[in-house]
Amino acid sequence: MLKTVSAILGIAFVLAACDQAAQETATPPAPPPTKAWMVFFDTNSSKLSQQGTATVNEAAGVAKSMPNAKVTVTGYTDTDGSPAYNQALSVRRANAVKAELVRDGIDATAITVTGVGEQSLLVQTPNQTKQEKNRRVQIVVQ
Repeated sequence: MLKTVSAILGIAFVLAACDQAAQETATPPAPPPTKAWMVFFDTNSSKLSQQGTATVNEAAGVAKSMPNAKVTVTGYTDTDGSPAYNQALSVRRANAVKAELVRDGIDATAITVTGVGEQSLLVQTPNQTKQEKNRRVQIVVQ
């Protein structure tokens, strides 16, 4: 009888150890999917083009299909103009995209807006250079 109890306790201990090891090696859940879009702007403008509006509408559609989606909108400029002016312009661009997202049904509280001005150029250029690919807003939905 003592051998049987010892055997049962031994088996229970081994099973518990295996279960704990399995829990320790289990991979964490995958992060939510992230999708990104870029909207480009004319020189010294924060007005969305027809193509820009279509891109924002597409991003909004994806955001609406994801439960509890968070949207990050980051504005950028090229190096033409002063850094202070470009910083403000990047914020205006990001806010223009946010306004369109809200018109498309995205809750404003789910959108974070940042302007970074001349930082993080997509195409590296010297100062005072107009570069259309740097005049952009990036939309990230997660």
